[in-house]
Amino acid sequence: MFAAGAGGRRESASTVSSPLNPSNGSRVFPDDDSAAPFGLRLESMERGWVRVHVEGELALTSASILEVAVERELQAQSHVLLDFSRVDFIDSSGLRAMTALVRTAKTKGRNLRLSSHMPLHVRRLMEIVGLLPFVPIETEDPTRRATGQSRSES
Repeated sequence: MFAAGAGGRRESASTVSSPLNPSNGSRVFPDDDSAAPFGLRLESMERGWVRVHVEGELALTSASILEVAVERELQAQSHVLLDFSRVDFIDSSGLRAMTALVRTAKTKGRNLRLSSHMPLHVRRLMEIVGLLPFVPIETEDPTRRATGQSRSES
């Protein structure tokens, strides 16, 4: 579930609430030692963009949380900039979530981009599985452009 302000509105730096990440905004690692650490924070930007900060491991449970969070933003007519700068690991569930988000963004006519600030292993994985043509890497803040079109790496 999304953490939102009173009345359900999205706050500037909201946090996704889940068993792995309670709505009080604190970073929590589950009591179960087998569960991977994960954090997700949404940051409203200008011109209809939302930056989604992802931290930890994007695996089975966390991939579902990411997918729900980003799909809600896309449904709300937001463009989404994924910030994977603090992602340590992505498994096939994370890749599946990414492909689902690409489909949702395309269906809704919204932009889905990756922040250029990401670890090399994340960038390489996106290249290997062929996601970069569909989720381009954003080389600058997308809100700085008047047209709403993003400039991305080739």
